[in-house]
Amino acid sequence: MENSGALMEENTAAAVPGLNGEPEQAAARERFSARRAYAHTFTASAAIRCLGVISGVLAARLLGPTGRGELAVIIFLPVLLVQLGELEMPRSLAYETSRVDEIPRALIATSFWVALFLGSLQALVLILVLRFYLPPDKLHLLGASRWFILYLPATFVTATLMGSDQGKGRFGRFSFFTVLPTALYVVAILVAWAAGVASPRIIAIGLLTATLITFVVRTGIDWDGISGAMPEWNIAWRLLRRGAVYYLPAVAGFALARADMFMLVRLAPTDAVGLYVVAQAIAVGQSGAINPFIQVSFSAVAGETDPRRAIETLARHFRVAQLVAVAVGLLAIAATPWVIRLMFGARFSGAILSAWLLTGASAFWGMEQVMEFGLRAAGHTRPGIVSNLAGLVLLAGAGIPACLHHGIAGLAASVLGAQALNLAILIGYCVWRLKMPLRWLNAFQGETITQFAGLAASFLRRLQFR
Repeated sequence: MENSGALMEENTAAAVPGLNGEPEQAAARERFSARRAYAHTFTASAAIRCLGVISGVLAARLLGPTGRGELAVIIFLPVLLVQLGELEMPRSLAYETSRVDEIPRALIATSFWVALFLGSLQALVLILVLRFYLPPDKLHLLGASRWFILYLPATFVTATLMGSDQGKGRFGRFSFFTVLPTALYVVAILVAWAAGVASPRIIAIGLLTATLITFVVRTGIDWDGISGAMPEWNIAWRLLRRGAVYYLPAVAGFALARADMFMLVRLAPTDAVGLYVVAQAIAVGQSGAINPFIQVSFSAVAGETDPRRAIETLARHFRVAQLVAVAVGLLAIAATPWVIRLMFGARFSGAILSAWLLTGASAFWGMEQVMEFGLRAAGHTRPGIVSNLAGLVLLAGAGIPACLHHGIAGLAASVLGAQALNLAILIGYCVWRLKMPLRWLNAFQGETITQFAGLAASFLRRLQFR
Protein backbone atom coordinates (compact mmCIF):
# COMPACT_ATOMS: atom_id res chain seq x y z
CA MET A 1 0.00 0.00 0.00
CA GLU A 2 1.41 3.28 -0.95
CA ASN A 3 2.16 6.65 0.60
CA SER A 4 0.23 9.60 -0.68
CA GLY A 5 2.58 12.03 0.99
CA ALA A 6 5.03 10.89 3.62
CA LEU A 7 5.83 14.22 5.23
CA MET A 8 7.34 15.54 2.02
CA GLU A 9 6.19 18.53 0.08
CA GLU A 10 5.86 16.67 -3.21
CA ASN A 11 5.49 12.99 -4.03
CA THR A 12 4.49 10.81 -6.94
CA ALA A 13 1.79 8.24 -7.33
CA ALA A 14 -0.18 5.87 -9.52
CA ALA A 15 -3.16 3.75 -10.38
CA VAL A 16 -5.99 2.76 -12.56
CA PRO A 17 -8.29 0.27 -10.93
CA GLY A 18 -10.05 -2.78 -12.16
CA LEU A 19 -13.33 -2.37 -10.36
CA ASN A 20 -14.05 -6.08 -10.49
CA GLY A 21 -11.11 -6.66 -8.16
CA GLU A 22 -8.76 -4.68 -5.97
CA PRO A 23 -7.44 -1.46 -7.54
CA GLU A 24 -4.05 -1.73 -9.18
CA GLN A 25 -1.37 0.92 -9.06
CA ALA A 26 -0.42 2.64 -12.30
CA ALA A 27 2.95 4.07 -13.15
CA ALA A 28 2.56 7.60 -11.95
CA ARG A 29 -0.08 9.27 -9.80
CA GLU A 30 0.03 12.76 -8.38
CA ARG A 31 0.14 12.66 -4.60
CA PHE A 32 -0.89 15.32 -2.17
CA SER A 33 1.49 17.49 -0.22
CA ALA A 34 1.50 16.24 3.36
CA ARG A 35 2.51 19.65 4.70
CA ARG A 36 -0.40 21.30 2.92
CA ALA A 37 -2.72 18.52 4.08
CA TYR A 38 -1.66 18.98 7.69
CA ALA A 39 -2.01 22.75 7.40
CA HIS A 40 -5.58 22.34 6.15
CA THR A 41 -6.59 19.76 8.74
CA PHE A 42 -4.98 21.57 11.68
CA THR A 43 -6.75 24.77 10.64
CA ALA A 44 -10.05 22.91 10.38
CA SER A 45 -9.51 21.22 13.74
CA ALA A 46 -8.79 24.57 15.42
CA ALA A 47 -11.86 26.13 13.77
CA ILE A 48 -14.11 23.27 14.92
CA ARG A 49 -12.82 23.56 18.49
CA CYS A 50 -13.49 27.30 18.57
CA LEU A 51 -16.91 27.01 16.94
CA GLY A 52 -17.79 24.12 19.25
CA VAL A 53 -17.03 26.26 22.28
CA ILE A 54 -19.13 29.10 20.87
CA SER A 55 -22.11 26.86 20.04
CA GLY A 56 -21.90 25.12 23.41
CA VAL A 57 -21.80 28.35 25.39
CA LEU A 58 -24.59 29.95 23.34
CA ALA A 59 -26.86 26.92 23.62
CA ALA A 60 -26.29 26.64 27.37
CA ARG A 61 -26.91 30.34 28.03
CA LEU A 62 -29.96 30.60 25.76
CA LEU A 63 -31.64 27.39 26.92
CA GLY A 64 -30.56 27.02 30.53
CA PRO A 65 -29.95 23.65 32.21
CA THR A 66 -33.38 22.18 31.45
CA GLY A 67 -33.50 23.34 27.84
CA ARG A 68 -29.93 22.23 27.23
CA GLY A 69 -30.85 18.82 28.59
CA GLU A 70 -33.84 18.62 26.22
CA LEU A 71 -31.60 19.50 23.28
CA ALA A 72 -29.23 16.72 24.32
CA VAL A 73 -32.12 14.23 24.42
CA ILE A 74 -33.26 15.22 20.91
CA ILE A 75 -29.87 14.86 19.26
CA PHE A 76 -28.23 12.13 21.39
CA LEU A 77 -29.13 8.89 19.60
CA PRO A 78 -28.62 10.05 15.98
CA VAL A 79 -25.25 11.58 16.84
CA LEU A 80 -24.21 8.41 18.69
CA LEU A 81 -25.34 6.15 15.83
CA VAL A 82 -23.26 8.10 13.33
CA GLN A 83 -20.18 7.02 15.28
CA LEU A 84 -21.32 3.43 15.73
CA GLY A 85 -23.30 2.76 12.57
CA GLU A 86 -21.33 4.13 9.63
CA LEU A 87 -19.50 0.78 9.34
CA GLU A 88 -16.27 2.61 8.48
CA MET A 89 -17.55 3.38 4.97
CA PRO A 90 -15.59 6.67 4.77
CA ARG A 91 -12.31 4.86 5.49
CA SER A 92 -13.20 2.09 3.05
CA LEU A 93 -13.83 4.61 0.28
CA ALA A 94 -10.70 6.57 1.24
CA TYR A 95 -8.64 3.40 0.83
CA GLU A 96 -10.27 2.68 -2.54
CA THR A 97 -9.77 6.16 -3.96
CA SER A 98 -6.21 6.52 -2.62
CA ARG A 99 -5.14 3.87 -5.12
CA VAL A 100 -6.73 5.18 -8.29
CA ASP A 101 -5.78 7.90 -10.73
CA GLU A 102 -9.31 8.97 -11.65
CA ILE A 103 -12.25 8.01 -9.47
CA PRO A 104 -14.70 5.96 -11.59
CA ARG A 105 -18.29 7.19 -11.62
CA ALA A 106 -19.50 3.75 -10.62
CA LEU A 107 -17.43 3.94 -7.43
CA ILE A 108 -18.88 7.31 -6.41
CA ALA A 109 -22.43 6.32 -7.35
CA THR A 110 -22.18 3.04 -5.46
CA SER A 111 -20.72 4.61 -2.32
CA PHE A 112 -23.43 7.28 -2.34
CA TRP A 113 -26.31 4.83 -2.60
CA VAL A 114 -24.82 2.39 -0.08
CA ALA A 115 -24.33 5.21 2.46
CA LEU A 116 -27.85 6.54 1.83
CA PHE A 117 -29.30 3.04 2.25
CA LEU A 118 -27.41 2.38 5.50
CA GLY A 119 -28.32 5.77 6.96
CA SER A 120 -31.98 5.46 5.95
CA LEU A 121 -32.26 1.92 7.30
CA GLN A 122 -30.87 2.95 10.68
CA ALA A 123 -33.12 6.03 10.69
CA LEU A 124 -36.21 3.85 10.16
CA VAL A 125 -35.18 1.52 12.98
CA LEU A 126 -34.54 4.48 15.27
CA ILE A 127 -37.96 5.96 14.50
CA LEU A 128 -39.54 2.75 15.74
CA VAL A 129 -37.49 2.42 18.93
CA LEU A 130 -37.57 6.08 20.01
CA ARG A 131 -40.94 5.76 21.72
CA PHE A 132 -39.57 2.91 23.85
CA TYR A 133 -36.25 4.67 24.51
CA LEU A 134 -37.67 7.95 25.81
CA PRO A 135 -38.96 7.83 29.40
CA PRO A 136 -42.50 9.13 30.08
CA ASP A 137 -41.30 12.53 31.28
CA LYS A 138 -39.53 13.10 27.94
CA LEU A 139 -42.16 11.84 25.50
CA HIS A 140 -43.07 15.43 24.66
CA LEU A 141 -39.75 15.48 22.75
CA LEU A 142 -40.69 12.48 20.59
CA GLY A 143 -41.81 14.53 17.59
CA ALA A 144 -38.68 16.66 17.49
CA SER A 145 -36.49 13.61 18.04
CA ARG A 146 -38.08 11.81 15.09
CA TRP A 147 -37.57 14.75 12.77
CA PHE A 148 -33.95 15.02 13.82
CA ILE A 149 -33.34 11.43 12.67
CA LEU A 150 -32.86 12.89 9.17
CA TYR A 151 -29.44 13.80 10.56
CA LEU A 152 -28.39 10.15 10.18
CA PRO A 153 -28.64 9.56 6.39
CA ALA A 154 -27.45 13.10 5.63
CA THR A 155 -24.33 12.70 7.78
CA PHE A 156 -23.65 9.17 6.51
CA VAL A 157 -23.63 10.32 2.90
CA THR A 158 -21.57 13.45 3.56
CA ALA A 159 -18.96 11.56 5.59
CA THR A 160 -18.72 8.81 2.97
CA LEU A 161 -18.24 11.23 0.06
CA MET A 162 -15.65 13.07 2.14
CA GLY A 163 -13.82 9.75 2.30
CA SER A 164 -13.10 10.14 -1.41
CA ASP A 165 -11.60 13.58 -0.69
CA GLN A 166 -9.43 12.06 2.02
CA GLY A 167 -8.29 9.24 -0.23
CA LYS A 168 -7.35 11.57 -3.08
CA GLY A 169 -5.57 13.98 -0.76
CA ARG A 170 -8.06 16.82 -1.32
CA PHE A 171 -7.68 17.99 2.23
CA GLY A 172 -8.67 21.57 1.46
CA ARG A 173 -12.12 20.36 0.41
CA PHE A 174 -12.15 17.73 3.17
CA SER A 175 -11.40 20.35 5.82
CA PHE A 176 -13.98 22.77 4.44
CA PHE A 177 -16.77 20.23 4.73
CA THR A 178 -15.53 19.19 8.15
CA VAL A 179 -16.02 22.74 9.41
CA LEU A 180 -19.10 23.77 7.38
CA PRO A 181 -21.88 22.10 9.44
CA THR A 182 -20.51 23.46 12.73
CA ALA A 183 -20.16 26.95 11.26
CA LEU A 184 -23.72 26.86 9.92
CA TYR A 185 -24.94 25.58 13.28
CA VAL A 186 -23.42 28.59 15.04
CA VAL A 187 -25.11 30.86 12.48
CA ALA A 188 -28.44 29.12 13.13
CA ILE A 189 -28.11 29.66 16.89
CA LEU A 190 -27.29 33.33 16.38
CA VAL A 191 -30.31 33.75 14.08
CA ALA A 192 -32.58 32.08 16.65
CA TRP A 193 -31.14 34.34 19.35
CA ALA A 194 -31.63 37.49 17.27
CA ALA A 195 -35.18 36.48 16.42
CA GLY A 196 -35.98 35.69 20.06
CA VAL A 197 -37.18 32.18 19.25
CA ALA A 198 -34.40 30.10 20.80
CA SER A 199 -35.72 26.79 22.14
CA PRO A 200 -34.47 23.19 22.17
CA ARG A 201 -36.55 22.34 19.10
CA ILE A 202 -35.48 25.43 17.16
CA ILE A 203 -31.80 24.90 17.88
CA ALA A 204 -32.12 21.20 16.97
CA ILE A 205 -33.71 22.30 13.70
CA GLY A 206 -30.77 24.64 13.21
CA LEU A 207 -28.31 21.77 13.61
CA LEU A 208 -30.36 19.57 11.27
CA THR A 209 -30.57 22.37 8.69
CA ALA A 210 -26.79 22.89 8.83
CA THR A 211 -26.31 19.16 8.30
CA LEU A 212 -28.75 19.02 5.37
CA ILE A 213 -27.16 22.03 3.66
CA THR A 214 -23.75 20.39 3.95
CA PHE A 215 -25.22 17.16 2.56
CA VAL A 216 -26.74 18.97 -0.44
CA VAL A 217 -23.59 20.95 -1.24
CA ARG A 218 -21.24 17.98 -0.91
CA THR A 219 -23.54 15.72 -2.93
CA GLY A 220 -23.84 18.41 -5.60
CA ILE A 221 -20.09 18.34 -6.19
CA ASP A 222 -20.25 14.66 -7.19
CA TRP A 223 -23.76 14.69 -8.64
CA ASP A 224 -22.61 14.21 -12.24
CA GLY A 225 -20.85 11.01 -11.20
CA ILE A 226 -23.73 9.86 -8.98
CA SER A 227 -26.41 10.48 -11.60
CA GLY A 228 -24.26 9.35 -14.52
CA ALA A 229 -23.66 5.78 -13.35
CA MET A 230 -25.53 2.88 -11.82
CA PRO A 231 -24.40 1.38 -8.52
CA GLU A 232 -22.59 -1.93 -8.91
CA TRP A 233 -23.03 -4.80 -6.49
CA ASN A 234 -19.41 -5.99 -6.64
CA ILE A 235 -18.16 -2.52 -5.68
CA ALA A 236 -20.73 -2.24 -2.90
CA TRP A 237 -19.70 -5.64 -1.53
CA ARG A 238 -16.02 -4.69 -1.60
CA LEU A 239 -16.65 -1.40 0.20
CA LEU A 240 -18.82 -3.06 2.85
CA ARG A 241 -16.41 -5.96 3.32
CA ARG A 242 -13.43 -3.68 3.86
CA GLY A 243 -15.52 -1.38 6.05
CA ALA A 244 -16.52 -4.36 8.21
CA VAL A 245 -12.86 -5.30 8.64
CA TYR A 246 -12.05 -1.74 9.71
CA TYR A 247 -15.15 -1.64 11.92
CA LEU A 248 -14.02 -4.35 14.35
CA PRO A 249 -10.99 -2.43 15.71
CA ALA A 250 -13.05 0.77 15.63
CA VAL A 251 -15.73 -0.77 17.87
CA ALA A 252 -13.08 -2.20 20.19
CA GLY A 253 -11.48 1.24 20.46
CA PHE A 254 -14.86 2.88 21.06
CA ALA A 255 -15.58 0.42 23.87
CA LEU A 256 -12.24 1.14 25.54
CA ALA A 257 -12.71 4.90 25.21
CA ARG A 258 -16.18 4.84 26.83
CA ALA A 259 -15.81 2.04 29.39
CA ASP A 260 -14.54 4.27 32.20
CA MET A 261 -17.73 6.36 32.25
CA PHE A 262 -19.94 3.28 32.33
CA MET A 263 -17.94 1.97 35.27
CA LEU A 264 -17.84 5.31 37.05
CA VAL A 265 -21.60 5.83 37.03
CA ARG A 266 -22.06 2.52 38.83
CA LEU A 267 -19.14 2.88 41.26
CA ALA A 268 -18.83 6.53 42.28
CA PRO A 269 -21.11 9.10 43.96
CA THR A 270 -22.58 11.89 41.89
CA ASP A 271 -20.11 14.56 43.01
CA ALA A 272 -17.18 12.31 42.04
CA VAL A 273 -18.75 11.78 38.61
CA GLY A 274 -18.92 15.56 38.20
CA LEU A 275 -15.24 15.93 39.05
CA TYR A 276 -14.28 13.14 36.65
CA VAL A 277 -16.30 14.69 33.81
CA VAL A 278 -14.41 17.96 34.27
CA ALA A 279 -11.08 16.11 34.29
CA GLN A 280 -12.12 14.19 31.18
CA ALA A 281 -13.18 17.37 29.37
CA ILE A 282 -9.75 18.90 29.95
CA ALA A 283 -7.94 15.72 28.89
CA VAL A 284 -9.80 15.10 25.64
CA GLY A 285 -9.36 18.68 24.51
CA GLN A 286 -5.98 17.75 23.08
CA SER A 287 -7.54 15.22 20.69
CA GLY A 288 -8.04 18.02 18.18
CA ALA A 289 -4.27 18.17 17.71
CA ILE A 290 -4.12 14.47 16.83
CA ASN A 291 -7.13 14.16 14.50
CA PRO A 292 -5.24 15.65 11.51
CA PHE A 293 -2.57 12.95 11.84
CA ILE A 294 -5.23 10.23 11.89
CA GLN A 295 -6.85 11.58 8.73
CA VAL A 296 -3.73 12.38 6.73
CA SER A 297 -1.62 9.38 7.71
CA PHE A 298 -4.41 6.92 6.85
CA SER A 299 -4.58 8.28 3.32
CA ALA A 300 -0.80 8.38 3.01
CA VAL A 301 -0.35 4.77 4.07
CA ALA A 302 -3.36 3.48 2.12
CA GLY A 303 -1.86 4.87 -1.08
CA GLU A 304 1.22 2.66 -0.77
CA THR A 305 1.14 -0.62 -2.69
CA ASP A 306 4.57 -1.73 -1.52
CA PRO A 307 4.28 -3.18 2.03
CA ARG A 308 7.71 -1.94 3.13
CA ARG A 309 7.04 1.57 1.88
CA ALA A 310 3.70 1.49 3.67
CA ILE A 311 5.22 0.83 7.09
CA GLU A 312 7.99 3.36 6.45
CA THR A 313 5.30 5.94 5.71
CA LEU A 314 3.39 4.95 8.83
CA ALA A 315 6.54 5.34 10.93
CA ARG A 316 7.24 8.85 9.60
CA HIS A 317 3.75 10.09 10.37
CA PHE A 318 3.75 8.35 13.75
CA ARG A 319 6.98 10.05 14.81
CA VAL A 320 5.66 13.53 14.12
CA ALA A 321 2.32 12.70 15.76
CA GLN A 322 4.26 11.46 18.78
CA LEU A 323 5.99 14.82 19.12
CA VAL A 324 2.68 16.67 18.94
CA ALA A 325 0.94 14.32 21.40
CA VAL A 326 3.73 14.68 23.96
CA ALA A 327 4.06 18.45 23.54
CA VAL A 328 0.32 19.14 23.74
CA GLY A 329 -0.02 16.73 26.67
CA LEU A 330 2.70 18.46 28.66
CA LEU A 331 1.15 21.84 27.90
CA ALA A 332 -2.26 20.59 29.06
CA ILE A 333 -0.78 19.16 32.27
CA ALA A 334 0.92 22.48 33.04
CA ALA A 335 -2.27 24.45 32.38
CA THR A 336 -4.68 22.10 34.19
CA PRO A 337 -4.62 23.69 37.70
CA TRP A 338 -5.07 27.16 36.23
CA VAL A 339 -7.84 26.06 33.83
CA ILE A 340 -9.79 24.23 36.52
CA ARG A 341 -9.66 27.07 39.03
CA LEU A 342 -10.40 29.79 36.46
CA MET A 343 -13.10 28.08 34.40
CA PHE A 344 -14.73 25.72 36.89
CA GLY A 345 -13.90 27.14 40.29
CA ALA A 346 -11.97 26.01 43.36
CA ARG A 347 -14.59 23.39 44.27
CA PHE A 348 -13.36 21.36 41.27
CA SER A 349 -9.75 21.29 42.47
CA GLY A 350 -10.21 17.64 43.36
CA ALA A 351 -10.20 16.88 39.62
CA ILE A 352 -6.60 18.05 39.06
CA LEU A 353 -4.84 14.73 39.68
CA SER A 354 -7.38 12.83 37.59
CA ALA A 355 -7.03 15.39 34.81
CA TRP A 356 -3.25 14.90 34.79
CA LEU A 357 -3.63 11.12 34.56
CA LEU A 358 -6.31 11.32 31.86
CA THR A 359 -4.21 13.80 29.90
CA GLY A 360 -1.41 11.24 29.85
CA ALA A 361 -3.93 8.62 28.73
CA SER A 362 -5.11 10.93 25.94
CA ALA A 363 -1.53 11.37 24.73
CA PHE A 364 -1.13 7.59 24.54
CA TRP A 365 -4.54 7.34 22.88
CA GLY A 366 -3.55 9.87 20.20
CA MET A 367 -0.36 8.01 19.33
CA GLU A 368 -2.23 4.70 19.37
CA GLN A 369 -4.90 6.03 17.01
CA VAL A 370 -2.35 7.18 14.45
CA MET A 371 -0.59 3.82 14.68
CA GLU A 372 -3.80 1.79 14.54
CA PHE A 373 -5.33 3.68 11.61
CA GLY A 374 -2.04 3.40 9.75
CA LEU A 375 -1.93 -0.35 10.36
CA ARG A 376 -5.51 -0.64 9.11
CA ALA A 377 -4.56 1.21 5.95
CA ALA A 378 -1.59 -1.13 5.52
CA GLY A 379 -3.87 -4.16 5.78
CA HIS A 380 -3.16 -5.08 9.42
CA THR A 381 -6.48 -4.82 11.26
CA ARG A 382 -6.11 -7.57 13.88
CA PRO A 383 -3.49 -5.79 16.05
CA GLY A 384 -5.95 -2.97 16.76
CA ILE A 385 -8.61 -5.42 17.87
CA VAL A 386 -6.19 -7.27 20.15
CA SER A 387 -4.64 -4.13 21.63
CA ASN A 388 -7.98 -2.44 22.38
CA LEU A 389 -9.44 -5.58 23.93
CA ALA A 390 -6.31 -6.06 26.04
CA GLY A 391 -6.63 -2.47 27.24
CA LEU A 392 -10.30 -3.03 28.00
CA VAL A 393 -9.51 -6.12 30.07
CA LEU A 394 -6.86 -4.20 32.02
CA LEU A 395 -9.23 -1.28 32.58
CA ALA A 396 -12.02 -3.52 33.85
CA GLY A 397 -9.70 -5.67 35.98
CA ALA A 398 -7.77 -2.82 37.56
CA GLY A 399 -10.24 0.05 37.26
CA ILE A 400 -13.00 -1.35 39.46
CA PRO A 401 -10.85 -2.05 42.55
CA ALA A 402 -8.79 1.10 41.93
CA CYS A 403 -11.93 3.24 41.82
CA LEU A 404 -13.35 1.61 44.96
CA HIS A 405 -10.12 2.14 46.93
CA HIS A 406 -8.70 5.34 45.44
CA GLY A 407 -11.68 7.11 43.90
CA ILE A 408 -11.62 8.78 40.51
CA ALA A 409 -7.82 9.08 40.55
CA GLY A 410 -7.60 5.29 40.75
CA LEU A 411 -9.89 4.91 37.76
CA ALA A 412 -7.96 7.56 35.81
CA ALA A 413 -4.70 5.73 36.56
CA SER A 414 -6.27 2.54 35.19
CA VAL A 415 -7.27 4.37 32.01
CA LEU A 416 -3.69 5.57 31.65
CA GLY A 417 -2.38 2.03 32.07
CA ALA A 418 -4.92 0.63 29.59
CA GLN A 419 -4.02 3.13 26.87
CA ALA A 420 -0.29 2.63 27.49
CA LEU A 421 -0.75 -1.14 27.09
CA ASN A 422 -2.80 -0.54 23.94
CA LEU A 423 0.02 1.47 22.36
CA ALA A 424 2.74 -0.93 23.59
CA ILE A 425 1.04 -3.90 21.90
CA LEU A 426 0.87 -2.05 18.58
CA ILE A 427 4.52 -1.00 18.82
CA GLY A 428 5.47 -4.56 19.71
CA TYR A 429 3.60 -5.83 16.65
CA CYS A 430 5.43 -3.34 14.42
CA VAL A 431 8.84 -4.29 15.83
CA TRP A 432 8.51 -8.06 16.07
CA ARG A 433 6.04 -8.90 13.31
CA LEU A 434 6.66 -6.15 10.75
CA LYS A 435 10.39 -5.93 11.53
CA MET A 436 10.39 -2.17 12.06
CA PRO A 437 13.60 -0.90 13.68
CA LEU A 438 12.66 0.59 17.03
CA ARG A 439 14.40 3.85 16.08
CA TRP A 440 11.73 4.34 13.38
CA LEU A 441 9.21 4.83 16.18
CA ASN A 442 11.31 7.26 18.23
CA ALA A 443 10.29 10.85 17.59
CA PHE A 444 13.01 12.48 19.64
CA GLN A 445 15.65 12.75 16.94
CA GLY A 446 16.82 15.61 14.77
CA GLU A 447 15.16 14.57 11.51
CA THR A 448 11.70 14.28 13.04
CA ILE A 449 12.02 17.59 14.87
CA THR A 450 13.01 19.24 11.57
CA GLN A 451 9.94 17.72 9.86
CA PHE A 452 7.75 18.93 12.71
CA ALA A 453 9.19 22.44 12.39
CA GLY A 454 8.40 22.38 8.68
CA LEU A 455 4.81 21.35 9.36
CA ALA A 456 4.44 24.06 12.00
CA ALA A 457 5.83 26.70 9.63
CA SER A 458 3.46 25.59 6.87
CA PHE A 459 0.52 25.76 9.29
CA LEU A 460 1.47 29.26 10.42
CA ARG A 461 1.83 30.40 6.81
CA ARG A 462 -1.69 29.15 6.17
CA LEU A 463 -2.85 31.37 9.02
CA GLN A 464 -0.72 34.20 7.55
CA PHE A 465 1.37 34.50 10.73
CA ARG A 466 4.59 35.28 8.90
